[in-house]
Amino acid sequence: MEYSVFHTALGWMAVSRTDVGVSHIVLPRPSRSSCMAAMRERTGLSPGELREATPGSLGTLPERLVRYMKGEQVAFSDEVDTLTWTPFRTRVWEATRRIPYGETRSYSWVAAAIGQPKACRAVGQALHRNPVPVIVPCHRVIGADSSLTGFAGGLGLKERLLSLERGQTLASVQSVAGAG
Repeated sequence: MEYSVFHTALGWMAVSRTDVGVSHIVLPRPSRSSCMAAMRERTGLSPGELREATPGSLGTLPERLVRYMKGEQVAFSDEVDTLTWTPFRTRVWEATRRIPYGETRSYSWVAAAIGQPKACRAVGQALHRNPVPVIVPCHRVIGADSSLTGFAGGLGLKERLLSLERGQTLASVQSVAGAG
């Protein structure tokens, strides 16, 4: 498994990929070392089993994530390694991937979109386990009452990402983050 660690406007991020596609994304962390620790935890691999990506092997994904974290609208149509995904999670994550940039949907919307309208809690659990946040934009899923609920990266980061997508400047997004 190859990985890359890089700095963004919101902190250090990491991406890994298998021969099939992108397998993990680590959301912004305060340091490179905490980002690598999160990558090892998420993949379950030891440092020796992870190898640093060669230039270009991850395509433009790291650069697009850097631009996205600055507030640019960026497309993430990357191939994703779904070999370990359950059928239910696959349906949840595919429905979530269809939520447009700058928009939100509720957990109940996702549940209805996959044909299981009573599965809101299960949808929330699946989104919590999303291995490729941003590509599968789980931060765009909110409570039925429009409240920000649940996000593996923390509600502060969820609010920052939604603010960036709504066109707020990075400075105003960072001031919101400092207030939370």
